[in-house]
Amino acid sequence: MPIHSRSSLFCVLTFALGPITPAVAAERETIRIVGSSTMYPFLAEVAEDFGRDTPFRAPVIEATGTVGGFKIFCSDIGLNSPDIIAASRRITPIEEEDCLSHSIAEIAEFKVGYDGIVLAGSHNTPDFAASRATLWRALAQSVRTKDILIPNPYRTWSDIAPNFPKVPIRIYGPPLTSGTRDVFVHLVMNPGCAELPSTASDSMVRKTCGHIREDGAYINAGEDDEMVVKRLLDDPKALGIMGYGALKRHMHQIKGLPIEGVRPTDEALEDGRYPLSRPLYLYVKIAHIGRVPGLMDYVQRFLSERMIGTEGRLFQSGLIPMRDNERSFVWSTFMALKARTAH
Repeated sequence: MPIHSRSSLFCVLTFALGPITPAVAAERETIRIVGSSTMYPFLAEVAEDFGRDTPFRAPVIEATGTVGGFKIFCSDIGLNSPDIIAASRRITPIEEEDCLSHSIAEIAEFKVGYDGIVLAGSHNTPDFAASRATLWRALAQSVRTKDILIPNPYRTWSDIAPNFPKVPIRIYGPPLTSGTRDVFVHLVMNPGCAELPSTASDSMVRKTCGHIREDGAYINAGEDDEMVVKRLLDDPKALGIMGYGALKRHMHQIKGLPIEGVRPTDEALEDGRYPLSRPLYLYVKIAHIGRVPGLMDYVQRFLSERMIGTEGRLFQSGLIPMRDNERSFVWSTFMALKARTAH
């Protein structure tokens, strides 16, 4: 049984207590990381620093998306599987069970900071403040009209509200394998749907709350936020869903639109005013510690004040730092894990 609480700031996720059983495969020389495209720039920056300043090789990083990353990470305990997954949301109970079913009994969970999901456009995009209910109406596969469900009829933003721009609804966003899309459904689509008036047919609507339309208004732009940025520059009347880090890296080219009246900024994400903020995580396969050279050294460098502190390098790249007490708790628990796994 898990010993962690899902309300905790950080924990070592332990499915089975007892001594660590090392992987039986031969040692691998290079750390392997999969997961969130939102996390990719942070992982790569630490990897470059790590490869330059230590005797270890820089990790190999694959931007598989959070969903796809957990499938790969949980598929095997051996060293032919990844050592770390970077996630733009917390592991789900189903993913925990998948890991358990493949003999992955212990995983270390590290909360590393915060990010936000933003609705962005080029600087030529008309500016307007959307609510979660607005975005649900723009993106839902089906909407309620006179107590029945119909395919989404909205073609322009002004179809939803007369004061919105009279431009086509066209939003570039992540695919089903993306943690960003998971969180967007959780933070936007489901709450937006729940804000609709309560009628007898709302139960039908709620069954389709998280289903995004497939008629061309929503366009799968792939896992990479950089591709969404490129699409916005090529299509200045369109909008894009991406992580806040990508917006911050391209502030000179794109802007973030307000959600519920709050524009995405460092300050708004740090103090919780921006409604679409989310925590980011690293998960480490404990059975691989001591088998893959430099694994704990890389994690330690990632969690250092130099990287995730209030003046850390990753803050400059778009990561929103945790509060001092959160970072202190993460660091002390990491050090306890390091002592536990020392050989």
